[in-house]
This record gives sequence, C-alpha cells and structure tokens, in this order.
Amino acid sequence: MSCNILQKSIEHLKGLSLRKAHLFNTELKLHTYEDLLFFYPKGYIHLPTLKNISELSKDNNNNFVQILGEITNIEEINYKNKKGKIWIARLEDQTGFIELVWFQKTNFLKNVKKNITIIVSGKIKCFQEKIQIIHPNIQYSERNSSIYPVYSIPSNLKKKGINNSLMINLLRNLIEESKNHIEEFFFQEFLDKKLMSRKKALIQIHFPESLDSLFHAQYSLKFEELFLLKLFFLSRRKAAYSRPFPRLGENFHNFYKHFLPFTLTEEQKKVLKEIWNDLKKPIQMNRLLQGEVGCGKTIIAILSMLIALDNGFQSCLMAPTEVLAIQHYFSIKKMFSKIGIKIALLTSSTSDSIRKCLYHEIFTGKISILIGTHALIQEKVQFKNLGLAIIDEEQRFGVEQRAKIWKKEDNLPHILIMTATPIPRTLAKIIYHDLNISIIKELPLGRKPVKTIHFSNENRDKAFEIVKNQISKGRQVYIIYPTINTSKKNMNLMKGYQEIKEKFKNLENRIGILHGEMNFQEKNMQMSRFLRGETKIMIATTVIEVGVDVPNATVILIENANFFGLSQLHQLRGRVGRGIHQSYCILITDQKISIEGFFRIKKMCETNEGLEIAKEDLKLRGGGDLIGTQQSGKNNFRIVNLIKDYKLIKDVFPIAKKFFHQNPDFFKNTKNIFHKYYKVNRKFKK
Repeated sequence: MSCNILQKSIEHLKGLSLRKAHLFNTELKLHTYEDLLFFYPKGYIHLPTLKNISELSKDNNNNFVQILGEITNIEEINYKNKKGKIWIARLEDQTGFIELVWFQKTNFLKNVKKNITIIVSGKIKCFQEKIQIIHPNIQYSERNSSIYPVYSIPSNLKKKGINNSLMINLLRNLIEESKNHIEEFFFQEFLDKKLMSRKKALIQIHFPESLDSLFHAQYSLKFEELFLLKLFFLSRRKAAYSRPFPRLGENFHNFYKHFLPFTLTEEQKKVLKEIWNDLKKPIQMNRLLQGEVGCGKTIIAILSMLIALDNGFQSCLMAPTEVLAIQHYFSIKKMFSKIGIKIALLTSSTSDSIRKCLYHEIFTGKISILIGTHALIQEKVQFKNLGLAIIDEEQRFGVEQRAKIWKKEDNLPHILIMTATPIPRTLAKIIYHDLNISIIKELPLGRKPVKTIHFSNENRDKAFEIVKNQISKGRQVYIIYPTINTSKKNMNLMKGYQEIKEKFKNLENRIGILHGEMNFQEKNMQMSRFLRGETKIMIATTVIEVGVDVPNATVILIENANFFGLSQLHQLRGRVGRGIHQSYCILITDQKISIEGFFRIKKMCETNEGLEIAKEDLKLRGGGDLIGTQQSGKNNFRIVNLIKDYKLIKDVFPIAKKFFHQNPDFFKNTKNIFHKYYKVNRKFKK
C-alpha cells in the first residue's frame, strides 16, 4: 500500500472530532486511515429481508425484525409520578405504524427530525394492544442503497456518539479522499482467474452495490489474507533445518523384535512410518500425534527416541505434571533397562545435588533420554546434541514454553507433539498446514466407549447412584471440582470432600484427596494408594487431568462441569475407560448455565472423539494467534473465518505455494507487508 494518505492520522479525517479520534485510538485501536479502511463491517442489512409493518402481529412477540419506515411523530411523556420520562416515536411505512420506545434519551433522539427514513431493528413487544420495539437499533437509510453495513461498536462508545451512522459517514469520506492511493494485489498477475481489484474490493466491502459484488469483494480480500499467511508459513518452514536420522539401528531393532510389550496396531505402524519418513529428512519434523487416551501414543514416542539414539542424538520428553513425568520415567526405564539405555528424570522436586549431576551428564551426552516437566526448559539444562523433542499433552503448555525446547540447539531438533485433544490454536495450525498430523483412532482390543451423562444439581442423587453401583462392583471413582476452596456459591473440593464423607460413611478410610497445593510427597502418596486400589474415591481438582492411568477406575464425576472448557472436559473424561469395564463420565451443572456452557455439555454427551471436540472448541473459543503466542480466542484475521473458509484455504494454498517456489526470495520483501497487515509488532525469526 502507498504510505502517504493511508498512513495519515485518523484525527485529520473529515467528520471526526479530536475527542472522538482519541476514542478511536484508545478504544477501537484505529490510528490511521488504513486502520479504518480495514475495519470491516461485522454484518449487513439487506433491504429485501425487511418486514412490512402490516406483517407484524402480537404472535411475533420477542421476534427480531428489521423495518424500513419514516418517523412521523415523537412524544416525550412523564411517568411514575413525574420521576422519569419516556420517549415514544411513531414509525410508519405504506402498510401501517408501530411505536419505538426509549426509557432514556439517546443521541438519536437529540438529533432526530420528523419525516426521515430509517431502518429499525429490534425485538417486537406488545403493550396495551400496540406493537412496540424497545430501545431499537437505528440505521439511517439512503433510498438508492439496498445493502447497509453494520459495524461492531462497543455500547460504551455508542453512548459517546460513536454509532453506525458516524462510521458510514467516516468511511465515505475516507474512501473519497484515499481511493486513488490503494495499491493492487501484488500477486494479481500470477493468478489464472481474476479477483476483484483491491481498490474495488475495499470499497465494495463497505458499500456493496449488490450481494454479488459483496461476495466477490469478500472472496478477494480473504484470498489476500490466506495468500500472505501461506507465504509466511512456507518461508518459516523453508528455514527450519534439522539434522536427518538416516538409519534404523541396533537399539531400535533389538527393542522392536524382543522387548516390545505388545504388537503394534496397523494404525500405530502407519504413524511410525510417517514419523520415520520425516526424521530421514534434513528439514525439521513438526508433527502432531493425535489419539484418544490409551491408544498407544507413548510407545510411538519410545520408538522415535530409539531412532534418534541410533543416529547419535539425545531425546527429551516434556510432560505437564510431575505425576505424568514420573509415570513415563518408570515405565520407559523398565522397558529400556533390558537394553542398557540410560535415562533420567528432571522435575521441580529434583534435589539440588541430583540436579547438578544431571546437568553435567546431559551436557556431556551421558544421558541419552531425559524425561521431565517444565524444568527441562530452564537455561541450565544444556544438551550435547538434542535431536528429538517430544511434548506430551501439549494443550497444558503455553506457546512460548514449547518454543523454548527447540531453541536449545543451533540445529533445531525434530518435534513430536502428542495430545488427545488439540487446543484451538493447534487445530487452526493443522488447518493451515503448519503442522503435519498423524492420527491413531484405534483403541486397544476390548475397550468400550465412555458413556457421558449430564445431570442438573436437582438430580445429583441419580448421579451418585451410578457411583455407588460401580463401587459395589469393586470399581474406583474420581470426583472432580474446579476449585479447592475459593468458590462460595458453587461446590468446591473442600466442601465436596465433607459431602462425600457423609454419603459414603462406610468408605471413610478409603476416600482420598488430591490437589495442586499439596506437596509432591503428599500427591505421590495419594496417587500410589489409588493406583494400588486402597482408595476407592479420589476427590481431586484438575491435577489428575493428565497422566493418571488406573484401568479399574470406571466413573469420573465432574462438579460444576460448565466451568471447564471442552478440551479440558475431554481430558478429564480420558481418566476412565482405560480398562475392559464400561465406564461413565458424569457432568453435573446448575439448572441455569450460559448458552456457551450448554453447548459444551451437549457436545460432550454427543461424541467421544477428540478431533470433533477440538473443532467445536475452535468454533467456541477461536483459533488463537497463528503467528504469535496466544493459545485461543481472537486471531489476527480481518475477514477470514477458520471454519467457514476451509474450502477457500484449499484453493488458495496450492497457488501460494506455486508462487513461493517461483519467487523464493519474495518473502524478504513480503515480511513487512505481513507485519503491517496483521499488526503483529514482533520479530519473525527464521
């Protein structure tokens, strides 16, 4: 884009006062003409969808409608013994009239004149045989237009005079002043099919002449966003060199032939082949291994570490909790003891004397495989030649934490990420091809899908009947709470502990408790008792979300389940169903929960598949910052929708890839375009 008019401060724009310009800067983060030009409408009002007033009736009560009409009268009325006022406007069209009602004076009422044409939207209310709309949304109409943009403006700004009408006037002024300074798509000549010109697309996105021109403009601007994003990913992938592992050696073959604890399923073999094909290349592997709990992801990780070892490289496995890290350590140590491979464990509980020794042995290469928690990313942990980094249950790690693992070496290690439920950001990156993905869908022979059931608090006794029934059969149970003791209104762990002791007096000495404020020794003791079957009911927070493998546990009951995200609920559900017995996940909520909470619970009851859960999570929480560090929520896109535009992604990416290969040095110039386009003020590192 040209850097002259479009880089002017928004305070110079005709129709915007300095006071309002300050609000645009601070509240809407709009500073320049260019910023406002890219402030796309959140939606549109299309005149053919408008209702005639004669079509409205009492039966439409609470229905949302849009009406085109004229204000013919405004009346100010005192009410409640003159303690307040209401304003009633008469809105007419050629078929009838309705009343518009305000209980406080708005900017619209201050400036309104009779006989102006407006578009009114809101919910119909019926009062004393009259049809009304209370506090309607108002859009000024122009007779020669059929589609009106609607901008996302916070309610606090509307009270300060920044409304939809102002936005439309400002955009008209901006486009008139700057339209000759909008540059063309830089890749337009490369395309076989014509996009709408960039100048026309930016005008039509704000002031569409027709639905066809609007759709064409949206398509063209989405194409540009996705084209730039693919160039960014391709440039980063091109620079991500790693050392190849060309051979399968003695350790791998010996273990695979003689010490593998079970025969690999066909899906496990397929995934191992995909990983091996990546490891043979001099380009960094960046692969996600997604599989339901208990499907055998860990054995794939072990075999991958043996490949690294046979090629002279160290490996590390980073787990999110000490419980999981220790579980991995002892199970892998037991398997490797037969072939003489030295592995070590490093967590926050490792003593200073042991830690000092470990640092030396890691640095000198005496330790081939290191297993641990966040302690692995400390600066003091320096590897001799780290070749493979495996991250287990990656949704528990922040983006920056994960990145620290592969920045420990000048030559980047290969990366294998394992999870039962990808977080929204991860799923988004799969969609955008920045991660390769391997999936293990097969469960071990004899496993049954977990039955998920929802009860409201009023029916919680029915939930505990299932618990009692399973305990009578010799099974074990988890009961999960979102907080330890901070929630006064809702159930917390300490309150729940007392309730459970009352309900199960015959099991008083067989009820355990586990939460994050306990020290490691206490947590380890409680988990050991549960693993041995001495504890029948484990009352816990999400500290058991990952890493606990108790085949005899058949029920997980989750209190205040609507407090948890979808991915977290799915991880918790994964604590049961690990044996041959039918297992249950019971979700308990208040009678009244948010709409979003309702959909999360509904989705949990409908499916056990982690990828389906993650897709729904993506819809609810957003894709996160695809080029930054934000786990979920709003991403940097101006117009692209991660879910709805998947087909367009498939069209754009091959074209961008072809462009990139024909113009390998182009991204050196495009980097700044990408920076500015997505407003990402951080350095890109190759």
